[in-house]
Amino acid sequence: MHLVDLSHVIRSGMAVYPGDVTVPQIVRESSHGPDSHQSSSLRLGCHVGTHIDLPLHFLDGQPDLAAFPLERCRGRAVAVDAAVGAVDADVFAGLDLADVDFVLIRTGWESRWGTPDYYDGWPFITAVAARLLAAAGLKGVGLDSPSVDPHGVTDAHGILAAAGLINVENLTNLVALPAAGFVFQALPLRLDGAEASPVRAMALLDAEA
Repeated sequence: MHLVDLSHVIRSGMAVYPGDVTVPQIVRESSHGPDSHQSSSLRLGCHVGTHIDLPLHFLDGQPDLAAFPLERCRGRAVAVDAAVGAVDADVFAGLDLADVDFVLIRTGWESRWGTPDYYDGWPFITAVAARLLAAAGLKGVGLDSPSVDPHGVTDAHGILAAAGLINVENLTNLVALPAAGFVFQALPLRLDGAEASPVRAMALLDAEA
C-alpha cells in the first residue's frame, strides 16, 4: 500500500480564510536542555489549512466531531479534473459514482497556496453540481481550493450538508492521484461541540475501503 499525503503544512502566521480572525500560532513552550524537553502549544481556528467541514457547519442538530462516525471520513474515491472557475455539473458527465464515496476535484489551484492570490477568486462548486453530488449517495467532496462556495455564498455548503456530505477543503498534491482505484481518508480531531477540524488527509493506493 502506498500513501499520498494530501495535506498542507500548518505554520505560524499562515494566511487564513477571509474574515477568520485567528491566525495560527505554534508556540514553543520549552526546548531541549539539561532539565527540559521540547513541548509546544497550538492556537488556531477549526477551519485552518486542510480541514473537514461537517454538515453541522451549516445545518443545526447534526453530530459534532465528538460524535461523528469515523467511517464517514474514509472510503473509495475518484479524482476529477476541472478548469479553474466555477465547477459545474458537466465536469461529472459520464462519471459512474455508484460505488464511490468521495469525489476529489483537482483544479491546480493548490499551486497558489501561500500567495496573495490563493484567497481571491478560487474555484468553487456550483449549486447545480452540488445537487448532482448530493444525490449520488457520497460520503463527501474534496477540492484543492479554500471552499466549495465562493466568498460570501453558502449554496453548495447547504446543499451538501442537507445530504449528509462532508467537505474537505484546501487539499494539495491531487496531481499525484490516479483517476480512480484508491481510498481517501481525512480524519479530524475529536473536538466536543465543533463543526470542523484540521485533518491529515491522504490517499491510500492499492488499499481496500
